[in-house]
Amino acid sequence: MFKLILILLFALIANASELKLLDGQIQAHTEVFGDSTINPSTKNIITKVQKGDSIESISGEFFINSSTLTSDNKDRDKHMYEVLRSSVCPKILFTIIAIEKAGDKYKIIGNLKMNKMTHQITSLANIKQKDTITINGDFSINLTDFDIEPPTMFFLTVRNKIDIKYNFNFNKGI
Repeated sequence: MFKLILILLFALIANASELKLLDGQIQAHTEVFGDSTINPSTKNIITKVQKGDSIESISGEFFINSSTLTSDNKDRDKHMYEVLRSSVCPKILFTIIAIEKAGDKYKIIGNLKMNKMTHQITSLANIKQKDTITINGDFSINLTDFDIEPPTMFFLTVRNKIDIKYNFNFNKGI
């Protein structure tokens, strides 16, 4: 029985191919109540992603260093790194648990780890497979869910809700 399980696992792993990230971007959006928007983004994304025979078989991890997030205001970025505790917990990690077809889109279920806390996230995404595999989607989180207090200054407060948009372009594997 043990040998059969090992053979099945090896067959699944051998059938999966590594996807190489050709380009991608992760952009966050929030607002300072009564003032402006904050839209930091990064293209410094590290992935370990595999795909078997179907889109639903895509699995893997995406991670960024929070200090690579930049916006149009460098002073505010420095404060953002402090709020995100970038010097102590720099890594933000997303691990795919499952991908399910949802009409003309896909539901990606995964774990988001930030500030040493992990929460399950669900995202709706467009996933297209042609010469490359493209994944575009979005989801929202609350800073307080990750034990991060939205910063305030005088009468201005950053919104707790952060909207995340992402787009990735992968090769189709070997």
